[in-house]
Amino acid sequence: MWYDAIVEKIKKLNVKVKEVEVTVNPIDANNVVGHKKENIIKLKEVYETDLIIKQDANVKQGKSKIRITKKYNDFLEDNKS
Repeated sequence: MWYDAIVEKIKKLNVKVKEVEVTVNPIDANNVVGHKKENIIKLKEVYETDLIIKQDANVKQGKSKIRITKKYNDFLEDNKS
């Protein structure tokens, strides 16, 4: 469920995402990570995307705030020095 929500958000952007931040209620944090970190690993393997998980007790249980923090374009521009 959590993995699908994150992937849906990434696909809607139609850009290559480097990093996504998901803010959830602390009760949901382990579910976002997945059993044996499977959601983190799957995002990295399939989409080459890093998953950052933040916890906020003000977010209702079962809900999330998904924010794209880095796109590959940004990442490449930052490393052009």
